[in-house]
Amino acid sequence: MSCLHRAPSLALLLAGLSLLLAGCSPEAAPPEAPPTVVDSHVIQAGNGAAVTRLSGRVKAAERTSLSFEIPGEIRRLTADVGERFAAGEVLATLDDERYRLVARQREAELGEAEAVLREKRQDYRRHARLAEQGYVSRTRLDAARAALGTAESRHASAEAARDLAERDLTLTTLAAPFDGSVSRRHAEPAERVGAGQPILEVISDREGFEVETSVPETLVGALAEGSRHEVIFPALGGAASPATLRHLGTQPRSSNDYPVILAVDAPPAGLRSGMTAQVALSLGEPDADATLPVPLTALVYTGEERAHVLRITEARRLERVAVEVVAIDDGRALVRGELAVGERIVARGAEFVGPGQEVNLLGEGPERYN
Repeated sequence: MSCLHRAPSLALLLAGLSLLLAGCSPEAAPPEAPPTVVDSHVIQAGNGAAVTRLSGRVKAAERTSLSFEIPGEIRRLTADVGERFAAGEVLATLDDERYRLVARQREAELGEAEAVLREKRQDYRRHARLAEQGYVSRTRLDAARAALGTAESRHASAEAARDLAERDLTLTTLAAPFDGSVSRRHAEPAERVGAGQPILEVISDREGFEVETSVPETLVGALAEGSRHEVIFPALGGAASPATLRHLGTQPRSSNDYPVILAVDAPPAGLRSGMTAQVALSLGEPDADATLPVPLTALVYTGEERAHVLRITEARRLERVAVEVVAIDDGRALVRGELAVGERIVARGAEFVGPGQEVNLLGEGPERYN
């Protein structure tokens, strides 16, 4: 009887063991959690100096508007917006039939002038020999000399007219002044254009990019050409670059705003003319006791008045950085620590993530909500 009772117990034990092993198999392991999406902040220059943030727009440092020096009808216009070209490449041509005919006419007129000049030169030489022998009066010699002078003037005029006609013929071709790309197109084939009328706007690849903005008159005295600042590009995920103030306008625009142009010292990959930029102008000189501004929401307190922030590395991992809070004002804190301008930190919600954790930046790629 006892064996009959143990048999069902052994079967149940084996069944439970098989279920336990199946639950522990690698196929049933839970998937790795995806990176957490965090809101980030790029550390700006502080250093005790005031920072003013303005909006600006990216422009190519070298750009120009191309036009024909002569009027005519566009025969060919191959360059389109966004297309690249090399220096010397033909971008557009005019119908040159009229200019070819004029060049031929001026060449024929020059030939006539040369024939007249040869005749008057021979006539003057003949009169000069006869005058030496006393067979021709001084008056007739002077008349021959005057006729020669007139023929020389007409020949020079005909030669200049021929050169101008040939120059106009060459100007029916519009060539690229440098390596670059087309940013705007103002005309179409078969359209009749005037001299100096813009046909194409082009930008160069040689001189990089600059950011144009404007500052109120109250800040003009705090800026100087050659000073270093920073620009941020929202369309490139907040990529930042140092910038040098290249031009400070002397004449105001509307509302007493003065134009400012900054050269982008290290353009990030993907930067294009026309993109928006955020300009952080540093007003004043940094002091020796450097501080950096961070959002108050980025601070995490761990007790005993100690605080830290979470730095986002290039590998999108979090690092804990201890900081000393020097001052708090208007939603931000001035801190000291092993941080640098341009680094990213978690802007808010830092208490819900930790060091070593992999994260994605809010606004980049598919957003996930926890």
